[in-house]
Parts: sequence; C-alpha cells; structure tokens
Amino acid sequence: MTKLEPLGVLQSSLKLSGLGSEKVRRQEDESHLIRGRDTSPLVFVVDDDPSIVRTIDGFLKRAGFRTASAGDVAAALKGIREQHPDLILLDINLPDGSGFDICRSLNDDASAFTTPVLFISANEDTLTKVKGFEMGGVDYITKPIVGAEVIARVRTHLRLKRAYERLAELQAERVERLASAQQNLMPRPEDFPEARFQVSIRQVLDAGGDFYDVIPVGQHVVDYLVADASGHDLAASLWTASLKALAAEYASPLNLPLEIVRAINSSLCRILPSGAFFTLVYARLNHQTGRLSVVNAGHPPLIFVPLVGDEPVVMRLEGDVVGAFPDAVFGVGELTLKPGDRIFLFTDGVIETGGPYEESLKRLASACFSRRALPLQDLVPAVVDDAIAGACASDDTLFVGVER
Repeated sequence: MTKLEPLGVLQSSLKLSGLGSEKVRRQEDESHLIRGRDTSPLVFVVDDDPSIVRTIDGFLKRAGFRTASAGDVAAALKGIREQHPDLILLDINLPDGSGFDICRSLNDDASAFTTPVLFISANEDTLTKVKGFEMGGVDYITKPIVGAEVIARVRTHLRLKRAYERLAELQAERVERLASAQQNLMPRPEDFPEARFQVSIRQVLDAGGDFYDVIPVGQHVVDYLVADASGHDLAASLWTASLKALAAEYASPLNLPLEIVRAINSSLCRILPSGAFFTLVYARLNHQTGRLSVVNAGHPPLIFVPLVGDEPVVMRLEGDVVGAFPDAVFGVGELTLKPGDRIFLFTDGVIETGGPYEESLKRLASACFSRRALPLQDLVPAVVDDAIAGACASDDTLFVGVER
C-alpha cells in the first residue's frame, strides 16, 4: 500500500465548507466533460452508517466517479479484492473490526496493494490519526462530511496516484532500454561459434550487475570473462559498460590474462566510486592446444568437467576484487583441456540459494558432471534450473559453459 506523509498544507488549505453550491456544480460538470462514467475512477466507500454511504455516494457520482460500498470488514475486503478500486474511503470503526484491520489485510496481500486509502472518522484524536498514517493511509477526513472537501481530496490523491503510476512506467521503460543496451554488450553464442560457449543469464531487475564477455584474441584463442558488480541495483549495471570497454582495450595476445586483469583493476580504481567493485574470473583457452589460463579476482571458483574422468574439479584460486585496491593480488592457475572437456564460470547468485556455500558449490559441480553427456546448449539451462529451484530470486544469476 502506498505510504505518503500527511498532507499538512492540504489539510490547512482545503476547508471547503464555504464554497458556494454554484462553484461545486461547475467543478462537477467539468469532471463529466473530462471523463465519461465508463472510464471514470472507481471509489470504494466503507462505512457502517448507510446514510453516510448514501451521502458520499451522491457526492462522488455527481462529480463523475463510479462507486461501490460495503458496511463491514468482511464485505469490504471481498469487494476491494474483486473490484480493484482506484481509491478507498475507509471508516475506522466497523461492526466486525476496524478500518485498520482492512489496511493490515491489504498490506499483507502478495499482490503489493497500492490503492490509496483515505480514512473518514469522527475521531479527531491525534494518536488515531497517526496510526491511520502508519497503517498506510494517505489522508484523514473528519466527520461531519463536507462534500466539496471529499471531492477535492479524492481528486488530489487520484492525481498523485496517476503521477506515481506514470513515474513507474517511465522507470520501467528506462530499465527496459538499459537492459537492452546491456544485453547488446554481451555476445551471443551464435556470434562466435568458434568460442563454443553457452550462457544463461537471469537478472532480478532486467538490467543488473552480472556480466560476461567472450573475446577472440588470436587464432583458436578465446578469452572468457565473467564478473559481478557490487550491489544489486541499477547503478551496478552501469559499470558493466566500463568493464566491457576496458576488457576490449586490454585483451590481446600480447598481454597475459594476469596482465589484463591488473590493467583493468588499475583503471577501475580510478573511476569507480568508493565502495564499488567487481568480482571477476578471467579465462583464456587455446582451443587448439587445450591450454587454459585462469585469473580469479574474489570470484567463485571455476568448475572443470572432463569428458572422461571420475569427478569434476573445483578450481579454487584466492584473489582480491578489482576496482577497490591499487595493489590487489589475484589468484592464477592453469589446466590442460582435452577435446570435449568443459569449464563452467558463474556468479554467486547460482550457488547462494539459501544453503551452505560449500554444499551448494559441490551440488553445482555434481550437476555439471552428471549431465556431461548432454549438449552444452541443453546442459546450461538445466543446471541453472536445478541450482536455483525453489530459491527466492533475490540476486542475478549468470552461468557460462565452455567446451574445448
């Protein structure tokens, strides 16, 4: 339920009982011109006094609003959930409970209730008003009801609701554009078939801090980068563009993977704000010789699954994160892959699913190993589905499989 602070200025300025009836009628007529009844907002009135309901209902309908009503908590909750009103006028004292009970139930709804609630009550006690705002009310109207005041407050809060909805739409559009731009930074398997990789990326906010890149640096030689920005907000996703540019700048057969990560770290330390950093794993694979060089910067370990062998290998390499320490030290390791062998690089969202870290890591390695007969394009999504099954999606997940 949307929470707003009490509109003190509104409360002090909207003493409308002195408005002439002619002015009120003119405002009501204008409302009819602006919107027809079929598309007008629906206001749900909850009060156990039928005369008050009829009075408010008359005010609202003459102003061009649609109305519905209930006289107790049970009927109100049923009607609100079925009809999805645009605004609720809610009495506090009801036969089977209180308006606060209704607010509490609506706030507990999984659908994230956002309809503005205006309390109406004869109680002018400050503590009662404060409780109304704490329960999620956006305004408080005291009885006796004055029609012009009710209409003015209803219109004000409907305008605010529409403004917030439009702001949410604009934000969603921005996120969608950002997500699209970020996805364009990350190559698809069909872009580099010679790299022989598959990827699964699932982001909580559409655009996030998980990032990968695949960079051909020479004949049969490909660099694979998987990184995770600190934080899970949209700001984290903005830094992935910087990481992409730096990786493209330094990735070269002339530079070893450790030299590339050191150069990236040096640059990021100059541009990232305080507290921002990346964890990162950087792997270079020569698909002809099978030589694999790995650099780890505070990132989850790489998993190696041989085509022929008894068990997977978790390649643990300790190292500092990038972007935080100018003198960072990184973990370095090497492997030799045979044709058909695979490596898997991923972010912590794949293994931090509620259980102990080491158990989750072991389970992930076993899942990769038990499915090694599957084509890579089938194995990758299947492993991710298993890894995050039943877990709450609170973090981005990125999983990259590479086959020699």
